[in-house]
Amino acid sequence: MMELMNEVLGQTSGLTVRSFEIAGNERIEEATILGRVTLKIGDRITMVIARQQIQRIYDTGFFDDVQVKTESEDGGVRVIFIVQEKPFTVDIVFDGNKELSDDKLKEVTTLQSQVFLDKKEVKASAEKIRDEYQKEGYHNAKVIPIVQELDESRNRITFFIQEGTRAKIQTIHFEGITVVSKSDLLGIMANREWVPLLSLLTDAGILQREELSNDLERIKEFYANKGYLDVQVGMPDISLSEDKKFFVLTFRIIEGQPYTIGSVIFDGNSVFENEELELNSYIRPDDVFQRSSIRQEVTRLTDKYGEKGYSFAEITPSLMPDPRSLTTEVTFKIKEGDLIRVRAIHISGNDKTRDNVIRREVRLDEQDVLNSVAIKRSFQRLNNLNFFETVEILPEQVEEDKVDLEVKVKEKPTGSFSIGGGFSTLDQFTATANITEGNLLGLGYMARIRGQVGIRRTIGIMTFRNPALWDGPTSFQIDGFSTVTNFLTYQEERAGGTVQLGKAFSEYLAGSLTLVAEAITISSAASDASTSILNQVGDQSTTGFRSSLFRDTRDSFQDPRSGSRTGVRLGFGTELFGGSNNFYRMNLDGLKWVPLPIWDLRMSFRGRFGIAKGYGGDATPLTEFFFVGGINTIRGFRFGRAGPVTASGTLQGANRQILLNADLVFPVLPDAQLNGVIFFDYGKGFAESEDLDIDLRPASGFEMRWISPFGPLRGAWGINLDPRDNEQTSVFEFSVGNVF
Repeated sequence: MMELMNEVLGQTSGLTVRSFEIAGNERIEEATILGRVTLKIGDRITMVIARQQIQRIYDTGFFDDVQVKTESEDGGVRVIFIVQEKPFTVDIVFDGNKELSDDKLKEVTTLQSQVFLDKKEVKASAEKIRDEYQKEGYHNAKVIPIVQELDESRNRITFFIQEGTRAKIQTIHFEGITVVSKSDLLGIMANREWVPLLSLLTDAGILQREELSNDLERIKEFYANKGYLDVQVGMPDISLSEDKKFFVLTFRIIEGQPYTIGSVIFDGNSVFENEELELNSYIRPDDVFQRSSIRQEVTRLTDKYGEKGYSFAEITPSLMPDPRSLTTEVTFKIKEGDLIRVRAIHISGNDKTRDNVIRREVRLDEQDVLNSVAIKRSFQRLNNLNFFETVEILPEQVEEDKVDLEVKVKEKPTGSFSIGGGFSTLDQFTATANITEGNLLGLGYMARIRGQVGIRRTIGIMTFRNPALWDGPTSFQIDGFSTVTNFLTYQEERAGGTVQLGKAFSEYLAGSLTLVAEAITISSAASDASTSILNQVGDQSTTGFRSSLFRDTRDSFQDPRSGSRTGVRLGFGTELFGGSNNFYRMNLDGLKWVPLPIWDLRMSFRGRFGIAKGYGGDATPLTEFFFVGGINTIRGFRFGRAGPVTASGTLQGANRQILLNADLVFPVLPDAQLNGVIFFDYGKGFAESEDLDIDLRPASGFEMRWISPFGPLRGAWGINLDPRDNEQTSVFEFSVGNVF
């Protein structure tokens, strides 16, 4: 503020105000300034009052300086306020920021363009920008505000930013751990230690402050799953190195003692007796307490009630730990609710797919008891159609004991046309063409025409399939095919067709019967081929049938996480239908998927046994032989090389096979359905003259699987763990169009 400009104001009694005047203002209107003045015309003005009025005008924040002076007027004075406006901020610029966008920094600052400059706000905004960088881990970031004067009344504010490097977690200490390892805890946390190469790909090792409290809960949950209910975990001490490049985190843990389950109590149940609820329970008295088992038990009980139509049953667990006995009583409080029935089923979102195609996959009808297990199964079946991007099945309560089932789908393209070429390990260089419609006319029919021309194999296939004749449990499929395959040991030509009827016997059990007719030509046999191959050179034919019976409980056909698939395939060729081959062929197949409790990991275990044999004096046809080795049997071996070969190394083919496979599947890019696999394979193909034994061939390796928009893709690198003479120690293979 400036001193007063008129000495008469020093008079004790003051002078009478006759009028006001504002001088020096350019942007601020006179009325706005006078609105802050409490003096009125006719009031007397003194030095004290004048200073009060100056302060009120100054407090608006619009001015760098305010003065007052008086001029004589009609026995009093004219009061003149002289103001000096603050410079106007016309622009705010950020320079040097890469990790944080301009928009993000503008959100952080309180400054705005086209307002008067406030130097305090400029300084405060610089601090806020610095704080924001620290939240993101850039603790050595520097922010320098520069006010550039464009002219007397206009300024540009530029924040010069030196971001520096992001601080990384160098070490995480866990004080007090005895029953778990450091690696156990790091494996469940969002905050992890920096690993130079790995962290560049995953961003692990960057301090995530917002996840610290969640990490605490993850540690407590981990201990609780081992029975340590009294575990204490505090927020970590965080220290930053002097160069502000590395953090050290220290968690202090008091483990306590493990608890066992003392008793299990059900409270509020009337639909089921206690004995029924206890059947197949995940928890038992004297078991080590595990919180995960409690959650599994809640899910089991909820499903049990849901199967009976009590879909809104509420199951609430409560614990009563006893520190003296180190046991805990577990009580499941049950609110059964009402028996719920389905009033109506509404389908929406299907522009192409007919309602009946969707309805036949829904495992509930109007007036059925609402069954939560049936809803889950309906969801799985609709997803397995592969017609929809998303599927929702939502019960909407319309009466106290009735719901409407809202089935909402979002369709995706079901037709594809592709022409291309490529290279595969079996077929070598190929040219392909494929036309497929998976939902023909919206009726759920599948039609496909596929052609392939390659160095080793030429294929032409036409397929039509109706998965539900008359919307019932019976399917119909017809195929016509022509193939030429060079097995190196011999060449095989096949042409024919199949007609198949399938039948769903229950929700998970289905079978099929297929009539087969094909003409076969075996030619170009190698001079050192086995007798079984040389004896079949020429023309032959196969007529007969194939049958199958499988139980399939997988939650997804293309990317399963749980469930199993077990069954048998039988095939017979007979001269009774006009063919020249008499044989039988049997395949036993079992596949089990087991989800693991962390990171969407899952294991799969598969076992297969096959046998093919001629009868009536006929040899086993070459078309029925097993060729063990390759991406679909024993990875780490080239096609057929885990089976019998001649002394010179040519393929012989097997009439029996034993295959065992174990896979650990982990997500790589979950949204893109890209998974990695670590596998172990064990198996062998046996020649007709060879006895069955357990001297099988081992292999291990790594595989990538991608459920791509144009079909499943697999690439596998396998290592032969027991290579023999003239065998490769490792093999890379890939395939398109099937999943293992």
